[in-house]
Amino acid sequence: MSGLGWPVLSFSLASGAALGCLFLLFRGFSRLLGLKKLGTALLDVLFGGLAGGFVFLCALAVDSGRLRLYQVLPQALGAWAAVTALGPWTRRGAEALQKIFCRLWRLLGAAAGFLRGLFRAGKGPKGYRGKFSGKKGKKHEKKT
Repeated sequence: MSGLGWPVLSFSLASGAALGCLFLLFRGFSRLLGLKKLGTALLDVLFGGLAGGFVFLCALAVDSGRLRLYQVLPQALGAWAAVTALGPWTRRGAEALQKIFCRLWRLLGAAAGFLRGLFRAGKGPKGYRGKFSGKKGKKHEKKT
C-alpha cells in the first residue's frame, strides 16, 4: 500500500479511530473497576505499548515501516474523533454498568448473609466453661 492517496488516508483514519476506541475501552475498564492511580498507570502503560505496536504495524503496511507525517496526522485525527464522539457514551455506560454490578454484589451479599445465618454453629450451653467453649474452666477449691 505504498504511495500517497485515498487508500492510505482512509486506512490511517480508520486505524486512528480503532486506537481511540481501544483507549476508551481501557478508560472504561479503569472506571468500572474503580482503579486508583497505580492501576490506572498500569493500564496506561499497557495501552501505550499496544498503541505503539499498532502504529508500527500500520507503518509497515503503509510505507515499509517508515513512519510518515501523512500517516500520523490522520491517525491522530481519527483517534481524537473517536474519543470525542464516543467518550460521553462510554462514560455513561461504564457508570450504568458499575451501578448494576454494585446492586448485584449487594444482592449476593444479602443472600450470603441469609445463608450464613441458616448454617451458623450453635454456642455451647450458658455458664458451662471448659470442653465445649474452648476456654479453661475454673478450678474449684475444696472447703475444709
